[in-house]
Amino acid sequence: MTLAVVFIHWLIFQSLYVIGALCPYCMVVWVVTIAVFWHTTIHNLRRHQGSLASPAHRGVAMLIEYRAAVLTAWYLVIIVLIAIRFWDYWVTLL
Repeated sequence: MTLAVVFIHWLIFQSLYVIGALCPYCMVVWVVTIAVFWHTTIHNLRRHQGSLASPAHRGVAMLIEYRAAVLTAWYLVIIVLIAIRFWDYWVTLL
C-alpha cells in the first residue's frame, strides 16, 4: 500500500503539472488508494500500539482518534491543488 500511495501521488503530480488534465477514473483510484492506505496504516498502528514508548504511544493514539480528520485534510490538500492548477478554467465556467 505504501508503494501504491507513493505511485498515485506521482500520478497526481503528473496529471496536474505535466499533462495538465484530470481523468475521472484516475481520481477515483486516487481516493480509494489513499483511503485504503490510511485505514491499513491505522489498523497496523492500533495493532502495535501497546509495544510503543510513551511519547510514540500518545502520538499514535492521537492519529487513531483523529483518523477521519487526517484523511479529510489529505483530500482537501489535493482538492486545493486541483483548484489552484485549473483556476483559470474554473472561472470561465462561471
